[in-house]
Amino acid sequence: MRRTGSPRAVVAVSTVAVGLGTAPAFLFGFLGPVLQADLGLSRTRIGLLVGLMFGLTGIGCLLAGRVTERIGARFTVVASTVLLLVALCVPVLAPSYPALVVCALVSGVAYALANVGTNVSVTAALPVARHAVGLAVKTAGVPAAVAVTSFVVPGLGAAYGWRPVLLWSIPVVVVVGIAAALVLPDAKGRARGLSDDPVAAAQGRLPTGFWRFTLAATLLIGGSQAIYSWAVPFLHEGAGATLPVAGVLTAVASLVALAPMIGAARLADRLGTSRRLPMAAALCALLAVAELVLATGRGLAAAAVALVIATGAQLGAVSLMHASVVAAAPHAVGRGSGAAMAGFYLGALFAAPLFGLLVDLTGGYPVAWLIGAALTAASALCFLWCRSVGRTALTTGPASPPTARPAH
Repeated sequence: MRRTGSPRAVVAVSTVAVGLGTAPAFLFGFLGPVLQADLGLSRTRIGLLVGLMFGLTGIGCLLAGRVTERIGARFTVVASTVLLLVALCVPVLAPSYPALVVCALVSGVAYALANVGTNVSVTAALPVARHAVGLAVKTAGVPAAVAVTSFVVPGLGAAYGWRPVLLWSIPVVVVVGIAAALVLPDAKGRARGLSDDPVAAAQGRLPTGFWRFTLAATLLIGGSQAIYSWAVPFLHEGAGATLPVAGVLTAVASLVALAPMIGAARLADRLGTSRRLPMAAALCALLAVAELVLATGRGLAAAAVALVIATGAQLGAVSLMHASVVAAAPHAVGRGSGAAMAGFYLGALFAAPLFGLLVDLTGGYPVAWLIGAALTAASALCFLWCRSVGRTALTTGPASPPTARPAH
């Protein structure tokens, strides 16, 4: 394997690439009021765009691993930027809802490639003992993308329209594609460590009951995805903020949430595996409480604080979910991560359109937030239920770091 960039450069480019890959999903939400005014779209139809993108991401992740094994991480990420470039150009050239659907579908495939390609890049560039933190930093590209897009997109969309915003995103995609070609390794997904152990390879089957992780992931994102895609419209329409202020508040929430996310990853390297699932359950419960506050409509200040808490708790829970999957299936990390993240993106598929549908049907946001709180509370119980999965692999000491391709 040939590596063309330093480990820090690989992590940095991977972070930007994965954040850029998920950006279209948030653009649909942050440009929601502008799309409604220009194309006459309902919230349900806008939410469906987000769901379609993540649905294709889930399907694409099943194939992206094979693509990476064949062409390598570098060209997988470059291919993801090419697809993203095509996706953004379609609605710019043909402004219509069908074009936005095409954009969502192609962006979903691009994001799947970016997910797997950047995971392989980071695990190839870093020593095994730093995989958990490295992957967490890479995953931080998602809330970073939320922060950047929510800070600038609502105001730009209101001032210039949604098509110029998509058009101005294209040069950024080109730059990231070039950086990926120059910096990322040509690794093809073969990691050092347990994956090279013949005993571990013989135990590659997922433990009995592993589907509980898939269910927990589905419930978690199903109940919490709205804190990203619908945050700006909610703060604008439900809490009384102007559109630019709503974008700034969402950006602040995403930036502040990075600290607990990285902190959870560091704890995942140090604490025993028996404590991780209870911690994930506690963060899901905290997330549910924050969503209950959002449902009460207590004003802009309370909504902003609750959004910060909800974002931090959600990201921390996702980080601990990855670490728990590794602990439950230490000899089948790639397969286990794929199974868990299939549920994650299945939940994302229905979450955004369901939230928009509930707002349309009820004429407000409280019921939608209450449903979200119920789903995240159920995910907390499901994570506790996962404690018996792969129990023979669990210890109370530091966990083995990832040795395959954890998906995000």
